[in-house]
Amino acid sequence: MYILLAVFFSFRLAIRNPEVIYVNQDVAIMSIVVKQPPLTQKGKIIWWEAHEDAIKEKYGFPKPDENGVYYISLTDGENGFKKSSEDNSNWFSFSNRKLYCFDEIKSEKRCFDNNEIMTVLHDENNKISYLIGD
Repeated sequence: MYILLAVFFSFRLAIRNPEVIYVNQDVAIMSIVVKQPPLTQKGKIIWWEAHEDAIKEKYGFPKPDENGVYYISLTDGENGFKKSSEDNSNWFSFSNRKLYCFDEIKSEKRCFDNNEIMTVLHDENNKISYLIGD
């Protein structure tokens, strides 16, 4: 029974289908909120490279700064939008959860748990770097 459950959960994780649920752009910075992101570092990079053109076509890319530099931040939006008052980062809270809020969203629920999954950095030498975790 345990082996069957392990196979089921492994299969379920392997077929995750990441979905872009929100995009915010500014000069040289793009924030993309993704539901069901890939779990592994390699999976995140493979997913990004496979979907980069589609995201660029649908949302455009951030305008690079004067040196040609831009950042793309991918955040896990698995838990959906939250009210900004749900942030429990008060000084007396034992939780380290912080919310990342978008002022452009004109709703009470305009925040996500700040769980960055990957940053794509395009530098002035036209080099792409991926920053994942530590």
